[in-house]
Formats: sequence, C-alpha cells, structure tokens
Amino acid sequence: MTKLNNMDRQEYIDEINKAIEMVEEAKYIVDMAVEDMNIRHNYEAYGRYGFDQLLGNGNPYDSSLFSLIDKTEE
Repeated sequence: MTKLNNMDRQEYIDEINKAIEMVEEAKYIVDMAVEDMNIRHNYEAYGRYGFDQLLGNGNPYDSSLFSLIDKTEE
C-alpha cells in the first residue's frame, strides 16, 4: 500500500471503524439466529471464530481490524 497522507489515513481509519461496526452487527445477528438451533454449539466452536478474529477476540497472535488501524496510525 502506498503511503497515506494524514487526511487519507483518517478516512481509511474511519472506514475500518465502519467495518468493525458492521462485523459486530453481523455477529450479533448470526448469534441470535442460531441461539435455539441444534447447530449453535458447532457455530460457537468453529463459525464464530472468524468474527472473533476480526474483532480482536480470537487468538491474541492473530491480527484484527484493530491491528489494521494500529498499523495505519504508525
């Protein structure tokens, strides 16, 4: 990625923050959808991991959308 000037950087960070909000909303919707289904435990064990990873709640050694913001601010 090319170097971002300060304005581009802030716009990029704002877009990442919007993506974080969308992922949080999607995770909530899916969590509610599977709550009373027989696939809930499978989803919680495997499917939710992608959401958790993006939101920084997964493996601490994995990157998240927040890591992307941190790298953009450097």
